[in-house]
Amino acid sequence: MTIGMLTSLGEWLRELSLSGGGGNAAAWGIVLALTALPALGLLWKKRCKYDWLLLLASGEILAGLFFLVNPTLLVAEYDARLFISWAASGCVGATLLAWAVLRGLKNILAAESPGRTTERLLRWSSWLLAFLATVAQGINVWQEIRRVTESNTALDTGALVPTYLTLGVLAIMDLIPTLLCCQVLRWGGKLGLRMEEDPFGEETVTLAEELGGQGVRMAAVSVGICVVGNLLQFFLLPVLHSAQFSVSFPFASVLLAVVLGLLCRYFRRAKEVSDDNESII
Repeated sequence: MTIGMLTSLGEWLRELSLSGGGGNAAAWGIVLALTALPALGLLWKKRCKYDWLLLLASGEILAGLFFLVNPTLLVAEYDARLFISWAASGCVGATLLAWAVLRGLKNILAAESPGRTTERLLRWSSWLLAFLATVAQGINVWQEIRRVTESNTALDTGALVPTYLTLGVLAIMDLIPTLLCCQVLRWGGKLGLRMEEDPFGEETVTLAEELGGQGVRMAAVSVGICVVGNLLQFFLLPVLHSAQFSVSFPFASVLLAVVLGLLCRYFRRAKEVSDDNESII
Protein backbone atom coordinates (compact mmCIF):
# COMPACT_ATOMS: atom_id res chain seq x y z
CA MET A 1 0.00 0.00 0.00
CA THR A 2 1.50 3.31 -1.10
CA ILE A 3 1.57 6.54 0.91
CA GLY A 4 -1.04 8.08 -1.39
CA MET A 5 -3.35 5.12 -0.85
CA LEU A 6 -2.99 5.46 2.93
CA THR A 7 -3.85 9.14 2.75
CA SER A 8 -6.90 8.39 0.59
CA LEU A 9 -7.91 5.62 2.99
CA GLY A 10 -7.84 8.05 5.91
CA GLU A 11 -10.00 10.56 4.01
CA TRP A 12 -12.48 7.84 2.98
CA LEU A 13 -12.74 6.45 6.51
CA ARG A 14 -13.41 9.93 7.85
CA GLU A 15 -16.19 10.50 5.32
CA LEU A 16 -17.63 7.09 6.17
CA SER A 17 -17.49 7.81 9.89
CA LEU A 18 -19.26 11.16 9.49
CA SER A 19 -22.02 9.68 7.32
CA GLY A 20 -23.98 8.44 10.33
CA GLY A 21 -24.13 5.80 13.04
CA GLY A 22 -23.94 2.89 10.62
CA GLY A 23 -21.06 4.47 8.73
CA ASN A 24 -19.16 5.13 11.94
CA ALA A 25 -19.60 1.49 13.01
CA ALA A 26 -18.42 0.33 9.57
CA ALA A 27 -15.36 2.61 9.74
CA TRP A 28 -14.41 1.25 13.15
CA GLY A 29 -14.92 -2.30 11.88
CA ILE A 30 -12.51 -1.69 9.00
CA VAL A 31 -9.95 -0.09 11.33
CA LEU A 32 -10.13 -2.98 13.81
CA ALA A 33 -9.90 -5.55 11.01
CA LEU A 34 -6.73 -3.93 9.64
CA THR A 35 -5.36 -3.62 13.17
CA ALA A 36 -5.84 -7.34 13.80
CA LEU A 37 -3.83 -8.45 10.75
CA PRO A 38 -0.37 -8.62 12.45
CA ALA A 39 -1.89 -10.18 15.58
CA LEU A 40 -3.04 -13.14 13.48
CA GLY A 41 0.56 -14.32 13.66
CA LEU A 42 -0.05 -15.16 17.32
CA LEU A 43 -2.28 -18.02 16.19
CA TRP A 44 0.77 -19.98 15.06
CA LYS A 45 1.47 -22.96 17.25
CA LYS A 46 5.22 -22.34 17.49
CA ARG A 47 5.30 -19.07 19.35
CA CYS A 48 8.38 -17.33 20.72
CA LYS A 49 9.21 -14.33 22.88
CA TYR A 50 9.59 -12.08 19.84
CA ASP A 51 5.90 -12.38 18.93
CA TRP A 52 5.07 -9.44 21.21
CA LEU A 53 6.30 -7.30 18.31
CA LEU A 54 3.16 -8.32 16.43
CA LEU A 55 1.04 -6.74 19.16
CA LEU A 56 3.18 -3.61 18.92
CA ALA A 57 2.62 -3.52 15.14
CA SER A 58 -1.13 -3.85 15.67
CA GLY A 59 -1.05 -0.93 18.10
CA GLU A 60 0.92 1.14 15.59
CA ILE A 61 -1.63 0.39 12.86
CA LEU A 62 -4.48 1.37 15.17
CA ALA A 63 -2.78 4.64 16.13
CA GLY A 64 -1.86 5.41 12.52
CA LEU A 65 -5.39 4.84 11.21
CA PHE A 66 -6.93 6.78 14.07
CA PHE A 67 -4.82 9.85 13.39
CA LEU A 68 -5.34 9.50 9.63
CA VAL A 69 -9.07 9.78 10.29
CA ASN A 70 -8.57 12.55 12.87
CA PRO A 71 -5.39 14.40 11.82
CA THR A 72 -6.36 17.59 13.65
CA LEU A 73 -5.97 15.78 16.99
CA LEU A 74 -2.25 15.51 16.20
CA VAL A 75 -1.58 18.68 14.18
CA ALA A 76 -4.19 21.42 13.87
CA GLU A 77 -2.19 23.95 11.81
CA TYR A 78 -2.21 22.03 8.52
CA ASP A 79 -3.34 18.77 6.92
CA ALA A 80 -0.83 16.28 8.31
CA ARG A 81 -2.23 13.13 6.68
CA LEU A 82 0.76 12.76 4.35
CA PHE A 83 3.26 12.95 7.22
CA ILE A 84 1.14 10.65 9.38
CA SER A 85 1.09 8.12 6.54
CA TRP A 86 4.89 8.21 6.28
CA ALA A 87 5.33 7.92 10.06
CA ALA A 88 2.85 5.07 10.45
CA SER A 89 4.28 3.15 7.49
CA GLY A 90 7.82 3.51 8.83
CA CYS A 91 6.90 2.40 12.34
CA VAL A 92 4.84 -0.61 11.24
CA GLY A 93 7.37 -1.64 8.61
CA ALA A 94 10.31 -1.46 11.02
CA THR A 95 8.44 -3.44 13.69
CA LEU A 96 7.39 -6.21 11.29
CA LEU A 97 10.89 -6.38 9.83
CA ALA A 98 12.37 -6.68 13.32
CA TRP A 99 9.94 -9.51 14.09
CA ALA A 100 10.75 -11.34 10.86
CA VAL A 101 14.51 -10.98 11.38
CA LEU A 102 14.43 -12.18 14.98
CA ARG A 103 12.19 -15.13 14.11
CA GLY A 104 14.42 -15.97 11.17
CA LEU A 105 17.56 -15.87 13.29
CA LYS A 106 15.95 -18.15 15.84
CA ASN A 107 15.09 -20.69 13.14
CA ILE A 108 18.54 -20.44 11.57
CA LEU A 109 20.33 -21.07 14.86
CA ALA A 110 18.14 -24.14 15.43
CA ALA A 111 18.85 -25.63 11.98
CA GLU A 112 19.71 -29.33 11.85
CA SER A 113 22.53 -28.77 9.34
CA PRO A 114 24.52 -25.69 10.48
CA GLY A 115 27.08 -25.92 7.70
CA ARG A 116 24.59 -26.12 4.85
CA THR A 117 22.41 -23.46 6.45
CA THR A 118 25.43 -21.18 6.82
CA GLU A 119 26.40 -21.70 3.20
CA ARG A 120 22.92 -20.85 1.94
CA LEU A 121 22.55 -17.87 4.27
CA LEU A 122 25.87 -16.32 3.29
CA ARG A 123 25.42 -17.06 -0.41
CA TRP A 124 21.99 -15.46 -0.69
CA SER A 125 22.98 -12.61 1.62
CA SER A 126 25.97 -11.84 -0.59
CA TRP A 127 23.80 -11.67 -3.70
CA LEU A 128 21.26 -9.45 -1.95
CA LEU A 129 23.97 -7.15 -0.61
CA ALA A 130 25.58 -6.89 -4.05
CA PHE A 131 22.23 -6.08 -5.67
CA LEU A 132 21.30 -3.39 -3.14
CA ALA A 133 24.76 -1.82 -3.25
CA THR A 134 24.71 -1.73 -7.06
CA VAL A 135 21.28 -0.12 -7.16
CA ALA A 136 22.26 2.47 -4.53
CA GLN A 137 25.49 3.30 -6.34
CA GLY A 138 23.67 3.61 -9.65
CA ILE A 139 21.19 6.05 -8.13
CA ASN A 140 24.00 8.08 -6.58
CA VAL A 141 25.99 8.38 -9.80
CA TRP A 142 22.86 9.32 -11.75
CA GLN A 143 22.08 12.08 -9.25
CA GLU A 144 25.68 13.29 -9.47
CA ILE A 145 25.50 13.37 -13.27
CA ARG A 146 22.29 15.40 -13.09
CA ARG A 147 23.91 17.81 -10.65
CA VAL A 148 26.88 18.33 -12.96
CA THR A 149 24.56 18.87 -15.93
CA GLU A 150 22.43 21.42 -14.08
CA SER A 151 25.55 23.25 -12.84
CA ASN A 152 27.09 23.55 -16.33
CA THR A 153 24.20 24.54 -18.58
CA ALA A 154 26.50 26.75 -20.70
CA LEU A 155 28.51 23.72 -21.88
CA ASP A 156 27.45 21.21 -24.50
CA THR A 157 27.20 17.48 -23.79
CA GLY A 158 30.53 16.70 -25.46
CA ALA A 159 32.43 18.87 -22.99
CA LEU A 160 30.85 17.03 -20.06
CA VAL A 161 31.44 13.49 -21.38
CA PRO A 162 34.87 13.11 -19.63
CA THR A 163 33.26 14.12 -16.35
CA TYR A 164 30.39 11.69 -16.86
CA LEU A 165 32.77 8.84 -17.68
CA THR A 166 34.97 9.63 -14.68
CA LEU A 167 31.96 9.67 -12.37
CA GLY A 168 30.94 6.27 -13.72
CA VAL A 169 34.43 4.81 -13.28
CA LEU A 170 34.70 6.19 -9.74
CA ALA A 171 31.29 4.75 -8.89
CA ILE A 172 32.39 1.32 -10.07
CA MET A 173 35.64 1.58 -8.12
CA ASP A 174 33.73 2.64 -5.01
CA LEU A 175 31.47 -0.38 -5.44
CA ILE A 176 34.32 -2.88 -5.70
CA PRO A 177 35.09 -3.13 -1.92
CA THR A 178 31.44 -3.97 -1.25
CA LEU A 179 31.45 -6.61 -3.96
CA LEU A 180 34.62 -8.04 -2.46
CA CYS A 181 32.85 -8.25 0.89
CA CYS A 182 30.14 -10.24 -0.87
CA GLN A 183 32.79 -12.58 -2.21
CA VAL A 184 34.16 -13.06 1.32
CA LEU A 185 30.69 -14.06 2.47
CA ARG A 186 30.48 -16.69 -0.27
CA TRP A 187 33.93 -18.00 0.66
CA GLY A 188 32.86 -18.25 4.29
CA GLY A 189 29.77 -20.20 3.34
CA LYS A 190 31.80 -22.60 1.21
CA LEU A 191 34.25 -23.14 4.05
CA GLY A 192 31.41 -23.67 6.55
CA LEU A 193 29.89 -26.39 4.38
CA ARG A 194 33.26 -28.12 4.03
CA MET A 195 33.83 -27.96 7.79
CA GLU A 196 30.56 -29.74 8.45
CA GLU A 197 31.46 -32.53 6.04
CA ASP A 198 35.08 -33.03 7.19
CA PRO A 199 36.29 -30.44 9.75
CA PHE A 200 39.89 -31.70 9.98
CA GLY A 201 40.29 -33.12 6.50
CA GLU A 202 43.21 -32.11 4.31
CA GLU A 203 40.85 -30.67 1.68
CA THR A 204 39.21 -28.46 4.30
CA VAL A 205 42.55 -27.15 5.55
CA THR A 206 43.82 -26.57 2.01
CA LEU A 207 40.66 -24.68 1.13
CA ALA A 208 41.05 -22.57 4.29
CA GLU A 209 44.62 -21.66 3.37
CA GLU A 210 43.61 -20.73 -0.18
CA LEU A 211 40.83 -18.52 1.13
CA GLY A 212 43.22 -16.90 3.57
CA GLY A 213 45.56 -15.93 0.72
CA GLN A 214 42.68 -14.60 -1.33
CA GLY A 215 41.55 -12.55 1.65
CA VAL A 216 44.94 -10.83 1.85
CA ARG A 217 44.84 -9.96 -1.84
CA MET A 218 41.30 -8.67 -1.47
CA ALA A 219 42.35 -6.36 1.37
CA ALA A 220 45.19 -4.98 -0.76
CA VAL A 221 42.82 -4.29 -3.65
CA SER A 222 40.31 -2.56 -1.37
CA VAL A 223 42.94 -0.25 0.11
CA GLY A 224 44.49 0.55 -3.29
CA ILE A 225 41.22 1.57 -4.91
CA CYS A 226 41.06 4.84 -2.97
CA VAL A 227 44.58 5.74 -4.11
CA VAL A 228 43.84 4.96 -7.75
CA GLY A 229 40.58 6.94 -7.68
CA ASN A 230 42.29 10.06 -6.37
CA LEU A 231 45.13 9.74 -8.89
CA LEU A 232 42.64 9.34 -11.73
CA GLN A 233 40.90 12.57 -10.82
CA PHE A 234 44.22 14.34 -10.35
CA PHE A 235 45.49 13.50 -13.83
CA LEU A 236 42.12 14.30 -15.45
CA LEU A 237 41.61 17.51 -13.47
CA PRO A 238 41.97 19.84 -16.52
CA VAL A 239 38.98 18.24 -18.29
CA LEU A 240 36.73 17.56 -15.29
CA HIS A 241 33.88 19.79 -14.16
CA SER A 242 33.37 17.90 -10.90
CA ALA A 243 35.92 16.25 -8.62
CA GLN A 244 35.76 14.79 -5.13
CA PHE A 245 38.99 13.75 -3.44
CA SER A 246 38.78 11.56 -0.35
CA VAL A 247 41.00 9.66 2.02
CA SER A 248 39.01 6.63 3.08
CA PHE A 249 39.63 3.19 4.49
CA PRO A 250 37.42 0.26 3.35
CA PHE A 251 37.04 -0.95 6.92
CA ALA A 252 34.41 -3.64 6.33
CA SER A 253 36.13 -5.44 3.45
CA VAL A 254 39.59 -5.30 5.04
CA LEU A 255 38.27 -6.48 8.41
CA LEU A 256 36.45 -9.41 6.83
CA ALA A 257 39.56 -10.36 4.87
CA VAL A 258 41.82 -10.21 7.95
CA VAL A 259 39.42 -12.21 10.11
CA LEU A 260 39.03 -14.81 7.39
CA GLY A 261 42.80 -15.07 7.05
CA LEU A 262 43.31 -15.54 10.80
CA LEU A 263 40.57 -18.16 11.01
CA CYS A 264 42.05 -20.04 8.09
CA ARG A 265 45.44 -20.17 9.87
CA TYR A 266 43.63 -21.63 12.87
CA PHE A 267 42.41 -24.61 10.83
CA ARG A 268 45.97 -25.72 10.05
CA ARG A 269 46.86 -25.64 13.75
CA ALA A 270 43.65 -27.43 14.69
CA LYS A 271 44.41 -30.17 12.17
CA GLU A 272 47.91 -30.61 13.62
CA VAL A 273 46.44 -30.99 17.11
CA SER A 274 43.86 -33.45 15.78
CA ASP A 275 46.56 -35.51 14.03
CA ASP A 276 48.65 -35.58 17.24
CA ASN A 277 45.69 -36.79 19.27
CA GLU A 278 44.94 -39.52 16.75
CA SER A 279 48.58 -40.67 16.80
CA ILE A 280 48.51 -40.88 20.62
CA ILE A 281 45.28 -42.85 20.61
